Amino acid sequence: MCMKRTILVVDDEAEQRDFMRRVLQLGAYTVLEASDYAEALAVQRGHLGEIDLVVTDVSLPGGNGYQLSRALLAAEPRLQVLFVSGHAGAELCKFFGAQMNDMRFLEKPFRPAEFLLLANSMLDTAVPLTGAATS
Repeated sequence: MCMKRTILVVDDEAEQRDFMRRVLQLGAYTVLEASDYAEALAVQRGHLGEIDLVVTDVSLPGGNGYQLSRALLAAEPRLQVLFVSGHAGAELCKFFGAQMNDMRFLEKPFRPAEFLLLANSMLDTAVPLTGAATS
C-alpha cells in the first residue's frame, strides 16, 4: 500500500495557489493551502499528519518564504522545500541571505509538467535543506 504524500502550497496570489493545487492533485498528492506566513504556520500546526513538501512563494505577507521554511523545518526537519518566484533565484538568495545550495527554486511562470516533475523528484530523493534544524 502506497502512502499518499502531503504538500503545503503557500502563495498570496489565489490564482497561483489554485494552479499549483490542481497540478499537484493530478499527481495524486494531498494538498494543503495557505495565503501567507502566519496561515502556513497555522496549517502546519493544525495538520495531523506529516507534511512532505512545502512549495512557497519567496515573497509573502508577514514574512518571506525563506524565513517560513526555517520555521516549518524547526517542527518537521525532514520537510522538503521548493521556492517559487517571478524573480531570479540568485537575486533572491542575495536579498534574503540564503545560500544558493540551500535552495530548490523554480521561476514563475512554469509549465505544469515541469512543476510536477520537480515535486516528484524532490519527494523521491528526500534530501532536506542543508543545516535545516541547526542554526
